[in-house]
Parts: sequence; C-alpha cells; structure tokens
Amino acid sequence: MKSLKYGKTIDITSISESIPESISDSFSSTLKTTGVSSLDCGLISYKQAYEMQLKIFEIIKSESRPGIILLLEHNPVITIGSNKNLKNLLVTEDKLKLKNIELIQSDRGGDITVHSPGQIVCYTIINLALMQKDLSLFVYNLEEVIIDVLKRYGIHAIRIKGCRGVFVNGYKIASIGLKVKRWVTFHGFSLNVNNDLKYFDYIIACGLREHPQTSMKKILKRPVNILNIKEEIIKSFSNIFKIPVNKITNF
Repeated sequence: MKSLKYGKTIDITSISESIPESISDSFSSTLKTTGVSSLDCGLISYKQAYEMQLKIFEIIKSESRPGIILLLEHNPVITIGSNKNLKNLLVTEDKLKLKNIELIQSDRGGDITVHSPGQIVCYTIINLALMQKDLSLFVYNLEEVIIDVLKRYGIHAIRIKGCRGVFVNGYKIASIGLKVKRWVTFHGFSLNVNNDLKYFDYIIACGLREHPQTSMKKILKRPVNILNIKEEIIKSFSNIFKIPVNKITNF
C-alpha cells in the first residue's frame, strides 16, 4: 500500500512496536474460547489501521486464532480499491491536498470510497478456516449484520442485486471491501452514521452514480451515538455469525 503522490507522514513506530505484544497478550486471555475478539480503536489514520491489520493478520495466521474485529473512525481519506481505477475520482489530487484529504491506494477489493469522522469502519480480521471457507457467505453475513443494526433504529435496509453493500431507499449507507489471504480476511465494511456526506462529492463512491450516499443521521434527522452503534455491531456480529465476541479492554 502506498500514498499517491502525497500523504501525511505518520510516525507509527510506537504503535507498531506495541501492537504485537499487546494484542498477543489479549489474545492469550480472550481467545482461548471459540470466540472472536473486538477492539475499539477510536479515531486513527488509515495507515495506522492498516499497519494494525497486518500485525494482527500474522498473529491469527500463525497461531490459528479465530479473529478480531476492529471498530474505529478515520481521518478524512479517499481510498482506491485493488482495481486501481481513478476514473471515479472527480477532483485533482492537488485539491484534495488543499482540503487535507489523503488519497491512498488500498489492496482491498472494490472501487473508490471515502472515510471520515462520524463513519464507523469495522475491520474484520477473521480466520475463515476455523469458521467456514465460504467468502460469499461471509460477505452476505456482513451485510446482514449491517441490516440488523439499522433495523434496531427503525431503518429498513436492503441489498441490491449486483451491488455489494447495504442500501436504504436507493441510497447507499454501507460499503464492503475485503482482501483474503490464506483464508484470513482483512479490511471490512463502513457504515455512514454521523459523517459529513459532502466528502462523497469528490468521488463516485463505489462507481455507483445511481446510488448516492446517505447516513443514519440524515435518515433519522438527528445525530446517533457512535458508541451505541459499535455495541450494536458487536451484538449483531455475534448473533449473525453465531459466535461469541469478547471485548478487549486492556489494550
């Protein structure tokens, strides 16, 4: 993964050095069960989150752990999927730089998207070899998690044939982009909660011009508590995947 032409230089030395030991210690105590762990990372950069995923991926792969879900928000960043398609970027890189928006080439599947504060990103580093080796089912169940969470807030969300993600009245509210290596997944999904939708004006999100973005805040006409949504995601993930989710609290 590399930044395209520009990007903030972030010192991730300390976080990189602390991740393996901290996560390993947490795994030792929480992943002796058959459950998945969850960790709330707060607001962090895309690069920091990616570095974390790589570290955790190696632990899960080498120690045959079930996995972990990371719940977090990102500073403004536009990411391009593994197709490396820039045709859905509607502004110049110079303009993004002036707006303090990073542009990053990602190795996840899918097209272009944007992350910003108020949007929940859920990275799922899951060992499908210990669950079920069926990537299509895994994606379907992630969509089901999102649909279930929205239902609890009175929002009727659906899938649209031929499109990955979750939609409300033709508007897209959640996107999914994954990478799988040796049956361990990473990257995951994003859910628009309170984020500023104006960031999407700079792109054709997911290449879907006919399905513009919406958010829970826009639909409900009020802000929604981010921490509550994270809790609902954990509950729904556990229910849909039929696996315990154990929160890491000592990281």
